[in-house]
Amino acid sequence: MKKNILIISDSGNFHYVTEAIFKERYTVFMSETEKDAFSVLAASPISLIIMTASIKAGTKQQDGFKFLERLRSSGKRFSDTPVILVAPLIAPVIISKAHEYNVSELIQLPFDPIAYDEKVGEVLFKFSPARERPDPVTGLPKKYAGEQSIAALLESGRKGALMLIDLDHYSFVCTGISEKTLLTCRNIIQEEIDEKAVLAVLKAGGFLLFVPELREREKVQNYAARLIKKILERVESEKVYVSIGLAVSERHGKNYEDLYLACDKGLGEARKHGKNLAKFYSW
Repeated sequence: MKKNILIISDSGNFHYVTEAIFKERYTVFMSETEKDAFSVLAASPISLIIMTASIKAGTKQQDGFKFLERLRSSGKRFSDTPVILVAPLIAPVIISKAHEYNVSELIQLPFDPIAYDEKVGEVLFKFSPARERPDPVTGLPKKYAGEQSIAALLESGRKGALMLIDLDHYSFVCTGISEKTLLTCRNIIQEEIDEKAVLAVLKAGGFLLFVPELREREKVQNYAARLIKKILERVESEKVYVSIGLAVSERHGKNYEDLYLACDKGLGEARKHGKNLAKFYSW
């Protein structure tokens, strides 16, 4: 089923170009005024709003942020609806207001149609409800949901250790990790963590783990080594390697992106040195 996109603009040219780009893959609704936009939102589920910095209010022009103010305060249903704002100039005041009203992306005019198309696809994928549903095998959050939770903890000042736990076969045959093994590993990890930790499943067969307040190098390494030992002892259905990349927020990155990058490099070091190891990239 096609996703629904709402285009709000006082520019006929913008409507024309946007509809031409997206009409084959999405159901596109058009609106020039705030009143019409709310009518569409009330009648149809909208996956994404694309709007210009000015729209119509009756016969007059209106600042698009006035509409966003009403949208975000109109109830939970629209509080998280993704919005792409298109403007001729991305000035600091625009950036500030966009952050205030939870705008997902800013695009400056004139835009490249291909880049515009790609950006819309990225935002729709990022906010897809399917990404928010738990993994059907393990019941754990998927990677994106886990990343959002970890990022929120770091932004609130919470410190801790991030671990990328990778599972791989001894066999050279490229087969996926079985559901039984994933569930066994999930259970082992859950035995070691409390409700403050964040555990998510990775698509390729592995886990993303953030343990708050675990910060000392030796304690982090011992924690990871204990996980590896238990997994190797208890996984009976298939032989696996366990490689873990390690990073600590105070040393390797204050934001999630930097911390994850350091952790991923640590995972590379663990794989390179023989697997069944847990490694920091640097300390």
